[in-house]
Amino acid sequence: MSPGGESNKPFRMGRSYRLILNDDGGRGHWNWVAPLSTEQYLNAVFGAQVQDKPVDALFWCGLQNPAGAANYGTKVGEVRGSRMIRFPTTSDWTFGRTLRGMLDAGQDPLTLICDRGHELGRHVWLSMRFNDAHHCYGEVLENNNKTTQLYLDRPDLRIGPDHGWPYDYPTRVWDYAKAEVREYVHELLAEAYLGYDVDGVELDLMRHPMLFARHNVEEGSKLLNDWMQQLRVLADEAADRKGRPQGIAVRVPSCDPACAEIGIDWRTWVAERWIDVLTASCFHAAEHDADLAPFVEGCRNTPVQAHWCVELTPGFPHVEHRQSLYYGGRPLGPATEHLRAMALSAYEQDVDGLYFFNTHFAFERHSTHPDVAFLNELHDPDLLRSRDQIYLVNRDVPTAHNMFFESAPPRPLPRTLTSNDPTCAFTITVGTDLSDAARARALRSAVLRICLKGLTPQDTIEVSWEGRPLTGDFEPPLAPGTWEQWNGLHFWVADLARTDCASARGRHKCTVRLVERNPLIDEGITVDFVELDIRFWHMPGMPISQPIHRRL
Repeated sequence: MSPGGESNKPFRMGRSYRLILNDDGGRGHWNWVAPLSTEQYLNAVFGAQVQDKPVDALFWCGLQNPAGAANYGTKVGEVRGSRMIRFPTTSDWTFGRTLRGMLDAGQDPLTLICDRGHELGRHVWLSMRFNDAHHCYGEVLENNNKTTQLYLDRPDLRIGPDHGWPYDYPTRVWDYAKAEVREYVHELLAEAYLGYDVDGVELDLMRHPMLFARHNVEEGSKLLNDWMQQLRVLADEAADRKGRPQGIAVRVPSCDPACAEIGIDWRTWVAERWIDVLTASCFHAAEHDADLAPFVEGCRNTPVQAHWCVELTPGFPHVEHRQSLYYGGRPLGPATEHLRAMALSAYEQDVDGLYFFNTHFAFERHSTHPDVAFLNELHDPDLLRSRDQIYLVNRDVPTAHNMFFESAPPRPLPRTLTSNDPTCAFTITVGTDLSDAARARALRSAVLRICLKGLTPQDTIEVSWEGRPLTGDFEPPLAPGTWEQWNGLHFWVADLARTDCASARGRHKCTVRLVERNPLIDEGITVDFVELDIRFWHMPGMPISQPIHRRL
């Protein structure tokens, strides 16, 4: 990567992608009163999240699953909801009414998306959820608008009940070890490449990360490699016809061993130059300090760009609802300061760019970022380093990626400390040189905040940063007669800027040790969450960070 942060790889697409935005295909269908005009629909897709934002490519999810449920006028697959005469729910009617109205008027959504994106100077890719399971979460499949007639007619194409995985999804999703599945998906993508003005196709292997029966992963992986090679031939044929490059992108687990566990041989795809963009991603909950080195190194001397995925769902690994009043309300996903920190942690590992998934949560569902202003910053690591940041330590939540992958390392938090197991250690990858900022008197504070459950005045803990013990205080004070929050919750706080521990950029180790536990209590002390909250002095004329709710 060049000093300014731009990738200097000989990328097939002709220009570097610093920011990629995945749109899940529902904009303009789900959350507006149907029916929408063409312009209203396009504004729903592009208005908040693409137009006037430094987004290089829009990956539009037009194919919901390999059974062919499409958000556009497919002839190979089936237009979503087209089987429905009556709609089981209002939301189904809302989606179907706009989609059908556009197609009846001769307006194909994928054509509209490509045309508008190109008018705005953006590349537009069709994103396919490679084995999505949303259509088969429950047992009633017929009334789901993501279910196709082919899916209902061909249960033999599913992985089936003898899949061998410790979760149930593979029972009802398609099996890529079967030639007919691979051939049908190839036809779907051939229609997109040759029949639409797309710039490429993304295979979203994280929706959902299951492709074969467990006993068939090794053979299935070889079959998938052969299929990927054929897809590259198809993309090159489309490039010859269109007179411009046609790309292939994949979104894979951010835990490298998990890729092999489920049969994704991404190293071969990179080495053979079959793909152009590799995005390492968590499954659903946001991830703060993923080990991206395997992906960055694997793509380093190739024309393949290595990206890291930022999820914007409420599945965010910080303070839970019981403690959320500390922040002034229930958190619904990341604040701008969190996003800056996640982006810088990834840039510090030398990724080529960032990829955003479920961005619509931020401006449609929860209005936490109604104008998605953070997109105006996250393409520029040098800019981010002078803005306020909040780093978090990865925390287990119900939708964490290790719900699928046995090889995924456990997330460090929450962790219960006892006299027999008194130490908890974790790392934080800081993307700003705090020591330089402190010397320049630009660093206002670098507060390490540790949420602890179950403390009493008889307990003693020790916190160290890079092996150096820190001196901190409790908020609220841990003293008899003082207010105790929500079932024994206290925050241990130390300002690294005030203790001469402000660090350079890079990965740093923090350790929490239980020195002495109240001998009359059986349960341990839990390290619930940890954050490093970095604030700068803002000079006149310098944009001020967006505020987040803090304790009064």
